[in-house]
Amino acid sequence: MNPTMTVSGNHEQGKIPGLLLILLHLLPGLTLYPVWLVLSHVFIQHGYTGYLALLMSIPLCLAPVELGVILYWSRRFTGRKSLMEAVLYRRRGAAADYLWIPLLLYVCYMLLSIPLSPVSQYLESHLAIYLPSWARQAALIAGLTASPPAQRAVALVLGVILSGLVASICEELYFRGFLLPRMERWGWAAPVVNALLFAIGHFYFPGSVPGVFVAFLPISCVAMYKKDWRIGAIVHILFNLSGVFTMAYLTG
Repeated sequence: MNPTMTVSGNHEQGKIPGLLLILLHLLPGLTLYPVWLVLSHVFIQHGYTGYLALLMSIPLCLAPVELGVILYWSRRFTGRKSLMEAVLYRRRGAAADYLWIPLLLYVCYMLLSIPLSPVSQYLESHLAIYLPSWARQAALIAGLTASPPAQRAVALVLGVILSGLVASICEELYFRGFLLPRMERWGWAAPVVNALLFAIGHFYFPGSVPGVFVAFLPISCVAMYKKDWRIGAIVHILFNLSGVFTMAYLTG
């Protein structure tokens, strides 16, 4: 296979219709939400927190769905179950690209998150009515705060591994490595729609949707320009680890 064609994302192999692209963007969130609700109910009944249920939804639902779609597409169009055959944005950049670009994107979001905070708080307080009270962000924090120290320690370790690493890598492989290159025919709208749908996929935490969009729009633009999903993965890891350690700080 011609490696130049593989990276460009403009060839016909595995072309996805527009409506299906939209549905595939929303699929992870639509499947994670009910799984997390069921797990949360079970976990809370047995003395564990909803936050632990959210973390366990990553290996039980999020990662299998995203990697499963990629592997299915690879098998269908190449005859092999290979992540790298289906992930088109894999052009390697210079070593410095994996340091200064992620740091710049991370710092920019940290600055933009300050004026976004009132908007996020408003949405969380007014649009989270479809969530059970025990599954809202405030309840997750309260539940983890009230849990035994050993459970909080386990949650921190699992948060680093599952949220910080597993979810970040799987989501970037899926959204920026697999879906985004198949949207190149949309031109400048491709990274905008990619970031917007990724943010909407976090509907189970409505307060986070604006921040996710603002954070991942430049990531999508960089991934499309550099033809490399790895830069976004590094920034995503930084974002998610920040969230885990913020949760540890609030509940410690």
